[in-house]
Amino acid sequence: MKTTLPVSGPEGDAHARQFFRQLRSKVSSLPQVSAAGATMGPPGDVESFGTYWIDHLPKELRMNPEGAVFSVVTPGTFSALGIPLKRGRDFEDRDSASAPFTAVINEALARKAFPGQDPIGRVIFAGFDSLKPMKIIGIVGDVRQYGPTQKPDPEIYMPYEQHTQGAWSGLYVVVRTPASPEMLTNMLRRTVHELAPDAPVRFTTMQASLYEETAAPRFRTLLLSVFAGLALCLAIAGVYGVTAYVVTQRSSEIGLRMAMGATSGQVLRLFLRHGIGLAAMGMAFGFATSFAGTRLMTSVLFEVTPADPATYAGVAIVLSAVVLAANYIPARRAAKLDPLIALRQE
Repeated sequence: MKTTLPVSGPEGDAHARQFFRQLRSKVSSLPQVSAAGATMGPPGDVESFGTYWIDHLPKELRMNPEGAVFSVVTPGTFSALGIPLKRGRDFEDRDSASAPFTAVINEALARKAFPGQDPIGRVIFAGFDSLKPMKIIGIVGDVRQYGPTQKPDPEIYMPYEQHTQGAWSGLYVVVRTPASPEMLTNMLRRTVHELAPDAPVRFTTMQASLYEETAAPRFRTLLLSVFAGLALCLAIAGVYGVTAYVVTQRSSEIGLRMAMGATSGQVLRLFLRHGIGLAAMGMAFGFATSFAGTRLMTSVLFEVTPADPATYAGVAIVLSAVVLAANYIPARRAAKLDPLIALRQE
């Protein structure tokens, strides 16, 4: 639920803190709510990205080209979003504006900034709204902040109570429920309007957000699948048609071979070898061109490389089975040909 409190100035910051503190408390106590929190941007919606420094600030503050995602959250957000706490502790109500500043980092940042070390208790600085030192109190699992197709970036989570300065009067309230999310809509709207009658609200679900993130890749995959299916059908028709034509053209030869003592099995193997040989040359050419062409499609591939051996092996098996089936039917017909009829046609 996205809700925005129309406030401004230092007094507005304090009012916003109080509003979201009360809102989170009331939402958490609602029936069918197992966890509730608030964040400035849900997964897939990066609101801030910037530089960070470990242990101390350099004399000259320079932009770190790699940087990290900055996220402001309230207590309960990790539980509501299903982000696992790997080490340390979650944010709590004691992480207030008057308390020492704290931060939680994700595993990607822990691996990058603290290789082989323990980040808990270390100090981190973030070029966000303040350069105050923040003590790392926990490590959480990674989130794909830029969508399912992108690898997780390093991320620094900061408590909302310590980072409301003139900015975050609008937050996404995230709620986990075992019931249907739509059942909570009216209760959440009433809860917000009890505290702030003029605050607008907008609802969605993580499933709907994920669908929006994957709509374009899903459509591209559907188109590729349809064209691939059509290409496979054309290949089957082409192989079958060519083999059937060859059988018709060589019917007299088949009759002569069988009259000279060739068996049905020998005739069958003759045409199967012919068809499979041509198909093998075609597949070799196809694999060579596809190996070069897929490098142009790297941006639309997900969790697979352009030269993935398992994919090529699967394609080879499917095409071999298709070619064998398409060749077998006309070849079987040739093997059953009556030599007298074939010779008489000649």
